[in-house]
Amino acid sequence: MNAQAADNFTDNRHVKLGISCEMCHGKDNAVPYPTIDQCKNCHDPKQVSEKTKDVKPQNPHMSPHYGNMLDCALCHLQHSPTENYCDQCHKFGFKVP
Repeated sequence: MNAQAADNFTDNRHVKLGISCEMCHGKDNAVPYPTIDQCKNCHDPKQVSEKTKDVKPQNPHMSPHYGNMLDCALCHLQHSPTENYCDQCHKFGFKVP
C-alpha cells in the first residue's frame, strides 16, 4: 500500500483530527474491534442517517435490516480500504468514503 492510499483510511482521518487510538480502542487496545457503541461516542447514528437520507436507491445508513445501528466498521474499515458491506447481497453500488 502506498502512503497516499493510507492517508484515505479512516484511522488516519481520525488521527488528523487529533483523535487518539485510545479513544476508540481503550487503554492497551482493550477494545481491539470497536463497534457502533464506540462510534456513537462521537457520531450520532440519527444525524448520520439524516445526512444521507437522499442517497439513492437506499440510504446507506438506514438499513431495512438493522435500522441505523449497523456496526460502522463493516463498511468504514479503520486500518484497511473501506468496503460496501451491503453489496454482499445487494447491488446498490455505494461508494464508501
